[in-house]
Amino acid sequence: MAKKDEIQLDKEKFAYAVVNSSCPDEKDDLKASKAVLTRFLTAYYLADQFNHMEEHQFDIAEANGNGLTVKLLTEGLNNIRLS
Repeated sequence: MAKKDEIQLDKEKFAYAVVNSSCPDEKDDLKASKAVLTRFLTAYYLADQFNHMEEHQFDIAEANGNGLTVKLLTEGLNNIRLS
């Protein structure tokens, strides 16, 4: 897999896609807005962490003479923490 094949998510587009595909359960407008904002920010920072992880995983795979595999990406995704 060539360097140009790296996957880089557009953080803002990803976060909007996540928010647009959900409907908050809250009846109170303030609580609903907070839930949507929390979801947006979580998706945004998850995409950011994914971009960093993908680049790191790509470098590891390249250093080992292997291509980036779905297994390697999945292992990296499982290690992402938003804290």
